[in-house]
Amino acid sequence: MNKVVCPICERAMNGPGPKEWPDRPFCSKRCKLIDLGRWLGGAYSIEAPAPAEDSDADDDLTHSPKPAVPSADPHREEA
Repeated sequence: MNKVVCPICERAMNGPGPKEWPDRPFCSKRCKLIDLGRWLGGAYSIEAPAPAEDSDADDDLTHSPKPAVPSADPHREEA
């Protein structure tokens, strides 16, 4: 038997499996809509990663990568 708790109302949802909980991980459509409203209202947020402070990271983006095969190098001089 799985013991799952609704993240909104903390109601225990005991049962043999997730087939009994169509609104999983929520206990009901009501709790599902409350959670959606919190996301849309800005109560929840995902922070963006902090910008890199290395100046070397910007330089890597401006240089073209080395070709995997030397013969593919357009600047290679023919011998």
